[in-house]
Amino acid sequence: MTLHRCNKNEDEGYKDLYDNTIAQTQLPKNELPERASDPRVIRQLVYDELFMDGNSRQNLATFCTTYIEDEVRDLMDLSIDKNMIDKDEYPQTAEIEQRCIGILANLWHSPQKKATIGCSTTGSSEAAMLGGLALKWQWRKHRKLQGKSTSNPNIVCGPVQIC
Repeated sequence: MTLHRCNKNEDEGYKDLYDNTIAQTQLPKNELPERASDPRVIRQLVYDELFMDGNSRQNLATFCTTYIEDEVRDLMDLSIDKNMIDKDEYPQTAEIEQRCIGILANLWHSPQKKATIGCSTTGSSEAAMLGGLALKWQWRKHRKLQGKSTSNPNIVCGPVQIC
C-alpha cells in the first residue's frame, strides 16, 4: 500500500494530499467534521490508519476468508449500495439469497430442503445467534412433543463461533 499519493489537479499541477487542511489536524474520532472534506484526502487518511493493521493473508488464527478473487470483489462492489433488507426494491438480490439458502440446505442435508428458511447476515455473530435461536426452537418443539417443560433450556456455548 502506498502511504503517500499525489493527485493531479488541472489548474495546479500536482497537489499533495497532505497539504489539505483536514490532513493537517487529527481526524475527529467521535463526531463529523464541521465542514465537508475532499473524499480523496479522507480516503488516504483512513488508508494510512489501516496501514498498521496486520496482513489478513498472514493471519493463520483468523476464521475469515483471507483471499478473495477479483470476481468476488466486483460482485461486492456491484451490491455495496443495496439495502438487502428491502426485498421489494431488490428482488433479484432476494432471489439470489434464496438460492444460497437452498444450497446450504442441500449441503447440510436438510430433511425439508424446499421448505428450509434462512436469511443473510452481515457477520458470523449474527449467523451464530440465528443458529442458536433455531436450535432453541427445535429443542422447544421436541420437548413439547415429549410433554416436558420448555422453561429452562440448557444451551452451552463458548466465546468463539465459526459460521
